Amino acid sequence: MKDLSLNDLKPLLRQARLTTWVSYWVLIVSLIVGGLVSGTPAILLVFAVIPLLIFIPGMRRENHRSISMLCFTTLLYFTVIVANLFEPDRSIFDISAVIAVATLFIVTMMYSRWLQRARAMPAIDYSKEC
Repeated sequence: MKDLSLNDLKPLLRQARLTTWVSYWVLIVSLIVGGLVSGTPAILLVFAVIPLLIFIPGMRRENHRSISMLCFTTLLYFTVIVANLFEPDRSIFDISAVIAVATLFIVTMMYSRWLQRARAMPAIDYSKEC
């Protein structure tokens, strides 16, 4: 496998960061709006969203461990959302939530890995000296 340089990782990290944040908020909005449309009590929606909100500080700091944990947390949401898709009263919000959670899982997995690799690289780019 080709080893990526820091210059190769910068655009990947930027794109992964943006995609992570977009899919993260799409998932939260889908959970809240879908729950409200289906008549779920607000207190249950709060308990459904709080585990996702815990990761905001780590995502803002770009902590690869927080991002990795978010990746694994999304798997729990994935199982519940997919089970909801098989119910007769599914909505467009369930479909958007499953797309968001699948995207979030894949992107956070790659984002965490690239972030870890970029931080492990030396600060000096030796390729410019040659």
